[in-house]
Amino acid sequence: MVDAATAPAAASPPSWLDEGPDVPEPPQARARLGRLIGGVYRQWRRQVDQSVKDLGLTDATRAPLLALHAADGPLRQKELAHALLLETSSLVRVLDQLRGMGLLDWDSDPNDRRTKCIALTPRGRKTVARILTRSLEIERSILVDVTPEELVVLRSALEKISRRFDTL
Repeated sequence: MVDAATAPAAASPPSWLDEGPDVPEPPQARARLGRLIGGVYRQWRRQVDQSVKDLGLTDATRAPLLALHAADGPLRQKELAHALLLETSSLVRVLDQLRGMGLLDWDSDPNDRRTKCIALTPRGRKTVARILTRSLEIERSILVDVTPEELVVLRSALEKISRRFDTL
C-alpha cells in the first residue's frame, strides 16, 4: 500500500514553463513553439499545394482522399469527418467536389440507408499515389539537413505534445 509519504510526486511542469511573458528571452527563443510549428506546417503545406496544383487539389480536397487511403476502405461520412477533425456538415461541399472529379464515390450504408459509405474510386487511388509520391519528394528535400537521430527526437516530442491535447 502506498501512502502520501511514499507515493511518487506528481510530475511537475519544467521550470522554464514557470517563466512568465515578462521574462526576457534570448533573441533565438522569441518565436513561441506553437507559432514555429504552425509556420513550418503552413510552409510545408504551401509546397505540397504547389506540387499538386496540376491535379486540381488543395489542402481541403487532399485531406479526405488521404484519410480514405489511410483507412484502407470505405468510411462513413461521420467517420471521415472525425478523422479530419471536422464537423460532418463541413465535408459536404468538398465531398461533392471530389465526387464530381471522379476521385471518390459513395453508396448507402447497408446497415443504415441514411448514412453514406465513402470510398476512393480507381482514379482516386491513382491520384492519392501521385500525391504521396510528390509529398515524399518534398519531405525528403525539406529534411535533407536533419539527421535521423534528430528526426526520431522531433517525432517523439511532437507525438507527446499531440497526446497531451487529449488530456486537456
